[in-house]
Amino acid sequence: MGTSSTYGGPKYGLEPPWVDNNNGGGQPAPDQSSPDGSDAPTEGGDGAGDGAEGNQPGQGPKIAAPPHPLKGSRGDFTRFTNSAKSSALSKAVKGYLASTNGGAGATRRMPNSTRVASGVASLVSSVATQGAAAALQRFNLQALAGRPATEVFEALVDHLCPDGGTIDEAIARDALIDTISVFANEDLGNFDQLTPEQLNEFLAEMITRSITTKVINEIGTNSLHGSASDEDFRRAEASLRDYTAGAVRDALGSVFDAHESLTDQQMEQRINDVVANSFEVLEAILENE
Repeated sequence: MGTSSTYGGPKYGLEPPWVDNNNGGGQPAPDQSSPDGSDAPTEGGDGAGDGAEGNQPGQGPKIAAPPHPLKGSRGDFTRFTNSAKSSALSKAVKGYLASTNGGAGATRRMPNSTRVASGVASLVSSVATQGAAAALQRFNLQALAGRPATEVFEALVDHLCPDGGTIDEAIARDALIDTISVFANEDLGNFDQLTPEQLNEFLAEMITRSITTKVINEIGTNSLHGSASDEDFRRAEASLRDYTAGAVRDALGSVFDAHESLTDQQMEQRINDVVANSFEVLEAILENE
């Protein structure tokens, strides 16, 4: 099935989870007042030079904000946009996975994407075990029985991820919409005519796009405001998606069985395992790049 799409670069400004809203760092702001409670002179003012550079008498050294955990990855992504070398993109993604402590950590950074993927997986499983009509009834979409598959998928978007919300919710929604666009170019027929294999492909494509969009937005955030062009982001997204697609299909095939009856909680855990395993496989693939 086709996987081409148009990419306009990262759409979401992401902040790292350790950012403190008060001062933009992971540490409390150091006390900047003088011992008597008055404001200390700024560097270069009357008090400059009284102590160590940048400090005032009676104060300890300034506490530097911790480095951004993705600084190295974003630098490698910028090098990719400047050179088009796939090795730089691979290094950026590997650095991202290292900063999240591997696949499980990366998965925890996209909870809404895994929740939406779990909803799609539940639909796939219900169709395989109970039939299309019962599957639609579970999602209160029974009125769409016998309707075109793309129409059912579009209704599923509003059911699983309504417009608005957090950045991760927007990423999940876009991944689902983009997947529908890919499959809309194929003659799928009515929803109740879809095979389990087609539904599995739909699920794999949705997970692939969720992972790709999440990673590109995180490692490419600052590059968007620098020299990177939309074409750079499209090239990065296409390259990473090719790697990720294989990783997702490998993980899905070893973890997910559409004919297995699972509770919602079990399904969510199963899809979390799929995404985590996909990240691990992706990391292994990139080791050779």
